Amino acid sequence: LSNLLTGSREKPAMSGGDLGNQFGGHFFNLLDAKNYQGLSQLFRQNSIVSFEGNNVQGMQKIIGLFQAFNKKYPKTKHQCTADTLPTPDGSNLVFLTGKRLDHQHSRIDTAVLISATVVLKKTDGKFWISNLIYRGEASGQNIPSNDMKVGAQFVGQFYKIYDSDHKKLGGIYTPKTVMKYETDKLQGAQMIMCKLTKGASDHIETQKRTKLGFRSVTFNSVKHEVKTLDIHPGAGGLLIQTSGFLAADGSTQGVKFGECFVLMKGQSGWKVLCQVFRQIY
Repeated sequence: LSNLLTGSREKPAMSGGDLGNQFGGHFFNLLDAKNYQGLSQLFRQNSIVSFEGNNVQGMQKIIGLFQAFNKKYPKTKHQCTADTLPTPDGSNLVFLTGKRLDHQHSRIDTAVLISATVVLKKTDGKFWISNLIYRGEASGQNIPSNDMKVGAQFVGQFYKIYDSDHKKLGGIYTPKTVMKYETDKLQGAQMIMCKLTKGASDHIETQKRTKLGFRSVTFNSVKHEVKTLDIHPGAGGLLIQTSGFLAADGSTQGVKFGECFVLMKGQSGWKVLCQVFRQIY
């Protein structure tokens, strides 16, 4: 990946999963090593970064933000999983989830659970980051401008409907919507709702006498407690990242989750074009 980032001779094309995992490893290796020269090659002047709710744009300000982060956490090590989806504008949406060790959290059982959303673009044979959202310990809402409040309204409605009657979510998806739910990749409102509805995959397989490549969720109901919200203009629409805790079927023990969305406005209102969901352990 470093060859593609620096413009060296190209190697064979990578799959989306390979791209996300290689990028995630490369980016966090640079950040953990305080390699600011290497990090600067990943960004351009129009790149936008939100790091723990702090927003900056432009290469110098971005590097300054990383330096401040490394000053606060002088010894970090990130371990992450990557999920990658194509976006409507031809970019790559990379969602990174995992753990961060640092001087305050030196044991794996006390590691900070992190999530990061990245939009990777490719120009003249080189990948670069147009958007980066990173969350670890800090909570709160990060809505940089009034015209992005629609994203916050969407999030509020999305989780309210999800928690009360998730079967009503189908209207926010289109036949072209792509979703990564844990390890399952789905396309279209029908398959997405099949994934989100307990027993639906068994029903479709029996009815259509076919085999699906995924199983539906195993819970009937879920409650979300959203702790963070970040919104960017990006990926051809609105880029949103959320994180918090969820509990299934009345459980009192919440599990941390991270989720990201790309929203676009059409004739019938705002729709989800891309979505990634992960539980974070």
